[in-house]
Amino acid sequence: MQLTFEGKTIDQLAIELIQAYEPLGGYYLGFSGGKDSVVIYHLVKRAKVKFDAHYNVSPIDPPQIRWFIKEWYPEIVWDYNAKGFFKNVLSQGLPMRPPVGYRWCCKLIKEAGGSGRVKILGMRKAESNTRKAYKCFEEKLHQGQDTFWLLPILNWSDGDVWQYISEHDLATSALYRHGFRRIGCILCPFHSALETKLEIQLFPKVAQAWRLASDRYFDKRIERGTPLTYKTKDDFWNWWISRK
Repeated sequence: MQLTFEGKTIDQLAIELIQAYEPLGGYYLGFSGGKDSVVIYHLVKRAKVKFDAHYNVSPIDPPQIRWFIKEWYPEIVWDYNAKGFFKNVLSQGLPMRPPVGYRWCCKLIKEAGGSGRVKILGMRKAESNTRKAYKCFEEKLHQGQDTFWLLPILNWSDGDVWQYISEHDLATSALYRHGFRRIGCILCPFHSALETKLEIQLFPKVAQAWRLASDRYFDKRIERGTPLTYKTKDDFWNWWISRK
């Protein structure tokens, strides 16, 4: 791994950070099944701190993620915080990028669990403009309680992550070997139109669930007297997946 100040490598600094903030009750580790959470899990094990790792089961994750976790991380706790997920579309609408709308799905799936605890997560600045403003230790209010996020690899690049995985011979999801640069929620509003088109082809069952929820939302708007500007369900759906 690359050297930083005082001759320490970035993984050594990450381990020291994890050790420095270890809470009395141990960390709540959010494990998504992606490459970043694989690295975080390994770093926490190396740091020899107390923790419990959780996967928030998502109905919009590729099935390969669940297969990977079952095979390589059977000790991970599976939490079911997103039951009835698609019913939320009726009240919230389809998740969208700001400023058009907001991505309510993350709060329900990715950010659920660990309320009132120190959550250790694999977020990185390289992933989005929003995360560029994050600090390694963030205080968040979740379900009325102070929740703290520790982000040990916040400043790592994609190359740093893959180098660490290679050096420690860590397993990763097969999706990466099929051309996926990042893996996560199917039809995430932050995916490009090209990525969205590919996901509809590769994961037709989840895409169909999204489409049914979209149609129900369209009908609901008409029923309550607040119709959308789109003339048909097809128009509305095609606009959403176009990412315009």
